[in-house]
Amino acid sequence: MSKKRFLQSVDLDWLKKAYFSNPDQRKTLKKGDILMKQGERNDKLYLILSGSLVANLTNEEGNSFEVFRSTTDMFVGVYSFFSKTFSSYATILAEEDSELAYIDSHQDVVEDDECRTFVEHFMPIVVSEISARQLMAQRVAMEKENTLKKLLQTEKMATLGQMAAGLAHELNNAIGVLQRKTEWLSEEISEYLNEKDTKGMFSFFKIGLKKGQFLSSSEVRGRQKELQKKYQLDSNHAKKLAKTGLTDDELLPYKEEIIEEAERMNYYWEIGSTFHDMLLASNHAVHVVKSVKQLGVANIGKTEDLDLNETINEALSLLKSVLRRVDLKLELGELKTISANSGELVQVWLNIIKNGCESMLNSNTSDPTILVKSAMKGKWIYVVIEDNGPGIPEELKEKIFQPSFTTKKDGLSFGLGLGLAIVQRLVENYSGKISVESSPGKTTFKIKLPVS
Repeated sequence: MSKKRFLQSVDLDWLKKAYFSNPDQRKTLKKGDILMKQGERNDKLYLILSGSLVANLTNEEGNSFEVFRSTTDMFVGVYSFFSKTFSSYATILAEEDSELAYIDSHQDVVEDDECRTFVEHFMPIVVSEISARQLMAQRVAMEKENTLKKLLQTEKMATLGQMAAGLAHELNNAIGVLQRKTEWLSEEISEYLNEKDTKGMFSFFKIGLKKGQFLSSSEVRGRQKELQKKYQLDSNHAKKLAKTGLTDDELLPYKEEIIEEAERMNYYWEIGSTFHDMLLASNHAVHVVKSVKQLGVANIGKTEDLDLNETINEALSLLKSVLRRVDLKLELGELKTISANSGELVQVWLNIIKNGCESMLNSNTSDPTILVKSAMKGKWIYVVIEDNGPGIPEELKEKIFQPSFTTKKDGLSFGLGLGLAIVQRLVENYSGKISVESSPGKTTFKIKLPVS
């Protein structure tokens, strides 16, 4: 109960004058002085005239914690005095220099105009103390619950980290083999195609190997129309050439025979592009294994002068299969370079974009669209990933970053569990922030990373 409410319940001035005005019943405490010790006898009820006192309780393990604190015009010793146990349940000491007045167990009743009993005089005090202790107990219980939640989360992350480390160890050798063999195979195929090339098609293989498919689905459709019109290609051949991203200058030497050679151009480019994606995927897998192994541990392996936009493009290359059914819109601004691990950032974009795409496709979203934007604002890089899918239910938004969390609602999957847990850890390891806003028809992930 607050002091104001307490004064409304009892005539404190009357009580002071009637029971606490005896100058012989005063006690002065210096800061740190103990008024009473836990378990010791106390048959007095104290009124704080000035200063403040704090009560601490020591449990069986010897740990001490605060149970209440009282200040001017408040009472201490209420429990031991009114319960007639005359034993203090806590140790009470002065938080600052304090002056107290008191009555003891031999106190006579002071008569008033209403002929109230001693209990009636002091009942509001007892009620006030019960209320104050209850509020204190509620606060302590809430703090304990929050602490327990944090402890459980820490233990969960530690357990998850151990499991992830074991899994990563098992995968590490296999992924290493795939990475080395992919590099070897791409070199061997490159030499073979170069030796066998008699029509100058090897250059298209090299373009595919270097760039992969970097055009979005909407850009491919636009380029397809241009090629159909300019070279009188049918829809199928125009689409294959459009996917290569070859410019008019690169196609100029083959202008006269482009109709006959479009299939072969695409064939060479497709082989190069496939190896580009395989190399990119194998390198990314190495980074994924490393990050999973270090789940819950800060990663110190960073590359200076990293272009964040390049990591976004790498993630998009890895997601080409799912992005074929989604309209991708890119708005990548000019960014300052940062010190970061390329593979880790690729994982961030890959997980979020993949989630959005699968959510839209699983829900049969009309005209599924995903927007990826990057921009500089002061000393921060902002990345926004937005989709027009069904949205994340309000009750699940706070859970999607929890380790191993996964759920289904109305046939839709929300969260990748470990994937999004890693995303959050990676962003926070760079002193960044990640947030999500979602409603039916629009889900937006916002990532904020500092530029050192």
